[in-house]
Amino acid sequence: MARIVERVADRCDVVVGVDTHTDTHTAAVVDRLGGVLAQVTVSTDPDGLSQLLAFAVEH
Repeated sequence: MARIVERVADRCDVVVGVDTHTDTHTAAVVDRLGGVLAQVTVSTDPDGLSQLLAFAVEH
């Protein structure tokens, strides 16, 4: 039987995850082993979204 679910770690070197809240969003770049490589917390306004996108692109 073919693999139905492919692990993210098999396809990506890093993943950017975001924890969303009412006033802030916190993003983290995580490696294949679950190590946090970088983290940022931004506001939920348009400036914060721009910072979050720049953070993701940078990593």
